[in-house]
Amino acid sequence: MGTRRAWAELARETVEKLDSRDVADLYTVEWADARGVLLSEHREAIEGERPGFRRGLLRASALLHGLVRRLSPVRRLVVAFVLLGALVSFVKLLGGGWPSDASGTVLTLLLCLFLLLVLLGLELVDKLRFRDELVLARQLQAELVPQVLPVVPGWELGAFNRVANTVGGDIYEFQPLPDGRVAVLFGDASGHGMAAGLVMAVAHTAWRLQIEQDASPAAVLTTLNRILCRTGSCRAAGPRQFFAGIALLLRPDGSFEAAVAGHPPVLRVDARGAVVERFGRGAYPLGIKEGQTWAVETGAVAPGESLVLHSDGLPEARNALGQEFGDERTLAVLARTAGRPAADVAAALSGEVLSFLGRTPVGDDVSIGVLKRAG
Repeated sequence: MGTRRAWAELARETVEKLDSRDVADLYTVEWADARGVLLSEHREAIEGERPGFRRGLLRASALLHGLVRRLSPVRRLVVAFVLLGALVSFVKLLGGGWPSDASGTVLTLLLCLFLLLVLLGLELVDKLRFRDELVLARQLQAELVPQVLPVVPGWELGAFNRVANTVGGDIYEFQPLPDGRVAVLFGDASGHGMAAGLVMAVAHTAWRLQIEQDASPAAVLTTLNRILCRTGSCRAAGPRQFFAGIALLLRPDGSFEAAVAGHPPVLRVDARGAVVERFGRGAYPLGIKEGQTWAVETGAVAPGESLVLHSDGLPEARNALGQEFGDERTLAVLARTAGRPAADVAAALSGEVLSFLGRTPVGDDVSIGVLKRAG
């Protein structure tokens, strides 16, 4: 009776929460994303083949390979048995129609179905265990990204963060110092997921300790690079993680120092909403090369002007049609929000990119930071 009630409750919940857009997204968004991942290793070979039967066969083979490759060896054997059993049953049916004694064929198909259900259950259990670990990591990471921005005399602050996976690699932090200056860290760890989150956490902790001693951008980036290299990011072989970041130090009079390491530049936006200066030349990210140094640039923000920072996930965001958000849309939002508070500018930028994406999830973490000098 309890099982029957549980099934009824599950059916009711499914009907109530089912949305026609979810059905459409199953193919246009979720399957499109999964297909891109499964075909990633064979994309060049598929695109090099002329449209036709051979290209379709190559695509199907690549999809199957991408799927089976992600299973453990014993589960690959289960898939091979299921495919072989289904193929034999199909050949029997084609060869002589429905056989007079169909019990063998039916039993084979039922066994294949049962094995598929067992395989699905094993994969779901693995996913649930991994998801629980990711949720814990997400909670820990959320404590590093400030949900409430500090109050800084003479400055307005606005920020936005949206992660592509459960755990993101973007970080921003605004720390007022005892002498009235403000230290800023804005960065993006390479990749997605757990590895990016760990690199972000290491960079954040190192930055926190460093600004207690010397908050200058040169010292901050040197320390972060040294620590990231010690964690293995600078290894000569194997996977490497790096951190693209910006270290800022603002003074109460509006002057500032900035050092940019492999990150989109800092934009100085005037009171009319026009970008009048960009800070940050091409340079290595942190954790790539030991002993690397970064140029320190200086500037000043007049009353009513702003410094705008964003991760590369903003201009590189792609909608369902494959179009990029781009820099032009960013500049248009900045011009449209001229004179508005920093929080409104950050909200307008985030709202614009989310509207542009529609139902498509972000492919890379998106972070935005706005520091406007009051006046």
